[in-house]
Amino acid sequence: MFENIETFLTNNSQYAWIAVFLFAFLESFVLSGIVVSSAILFSVCIFVYNMELMPLYLIVPVACLGAHIGDMSGFFFGKTVGPSLLSSKFMIKREKLIKRAQKFLDKTGSYTVLLGRFVPAIRPIVPFLLGISDLKAVRFYIADVIACFFWGLALGFLVTGVGSLLG
Repeated sequence: MFENIETFLTNNSQYAWIAVFLFAFLESFVLSGIVVSSAILFSVCIFVYNMELMPLYLIVPVACLGAHIGDMSGFFFGKTVGPSLLSSKFMIKREKLIKRAQKFLDKTGSYTVLLGRFVPAIRPIVPFLLGISDLKAVRFYIADVIACFFWGLALGFLVTGVGSLLG
């Protein structure tokens, strides 16, 4: 699969920014993030950087924007779909566990955004769960902007560090 992405980007370098944005969005959004690994985004960023399709000072903000929009979409998806999910028969059976998780998220919501941004296994799920919780959208937005900023810095360091080893 990655060979197809490399071939496409090599032949269509003007779309490199769309690929970075798209994969950052897909690995952050709850419905696609479970399937699209952050390793794919990381590989795309390294390829784009090593092939000089985009400079690092553009890769990082484009990836941050895609990740932020993916997080915000997951958050509002949780706000929209969450209440009906919580009233499903499956969730009603697990009400005690859900209430305990919601209490934890309500108490640590902003910090959970920061933690979730740096743990790939839970990255797409955290915004969705926080959308279901009572966390206010403005509070999530501010925490997510900060988390995406630091995540973008880490991405830049990893792309240049690993990219120099591979390239």
